[in-house]
Amino acid sequence: MATPPNRYFPCAFLREKGIPSLVWFEDAIAPYGVPTAVFDLYLLVPDIDEAERVLVGSGWVYAGPKPEKSVCHFLEDVVSYRRLNPPAALTAHMEKDDFRGPHPPTTTVLLPAAGWNVAVDELRGSSPDSFVPQLELLLDALIDSLLDSPPSTTLRMHLAVQVAYLYGHCTTLKTQDYAQNLRLDHRQFHYDALSKGGIGTLPFLKEQRQIRDEIRQGVRQPQRNSWYLTPANLEKRKPGQLDTSRLENMNHRLGPVFSRFMASAKEETSDTQDRTEAEV
Repeated sequence: MATPPNRYFPCAFLREKGIPSLVWFEDAIAPYGVPTAVFDLYLLVPDIDEAERVLVGSGWVYAGPKPEKSVCHFLEDVVSYRRLNPPAALTAHMEKDDFRGPHPPTTTVLLPAAGWNVAVDELRGSSPDSFVPQLELLLDALIDSLLDSPPSTTLRMHLAVQVAYLYGHCTTLKTQDYAQNLRLDHRQFHYDALSKGGIGTLPFLKEQRQIRDEIRQGVRQPQRNSWYLTPANLEKRKPGQLDTSRLENMNHRLGPVFSRFMASAKEETSDTQDRTEAEV
């Protein structure tokens, strides 16, 4: 019995037609430890019109600009994209609400690689065995996209969540040394994401945009931070425990006043845990 086509069928099909592609958004961050669900399949391609012609010529049909029952799509009115549904023949083997086995082909959203800070050469140079971007390529592109995203848009919110999820769940990123894999103008973003937090907030993005531009102008160099939330500190935390590790790292600099605050915070955490255990 032939193996039914899976979620990444359009990637392989486009490659056969000479069109390279990389998955983006949820499908790109999930392999790096992010516990996310997947929705539409987002693909970076060199030319969305060319990829669209190839898929439509093979039975794919136009989908609406947003999923059914959705008020809006985070890409609407911001960037160019194409949404296409697979031919019925590719999903005929799946029964309604049957989620066993690999995901079948789904709605595919074509995105112009250049519009997401990925060069066509990087698409063509991707691994023949995978359509997932390398972590450094993914993070470099997402950082620029986030810093350049229009304010007060769902796109900015979506990008901020993607980047924050990577820093929250990808263990490879939890060291300042990883910055050497990133572009020079993104290294301070990495250092500050590990030590300051607040990814996606207006103050953080404003500061990081200025730093990036100054590095590009050659008037600034990235500087490691003297402390940051290390993997060792994360491993010491118990489920539900108040995160005081950053505060402890700063304790020696802020003196007795801060010590009293730390003692109060830990006491509150202990009381909360005692009440929880008592209730259980």
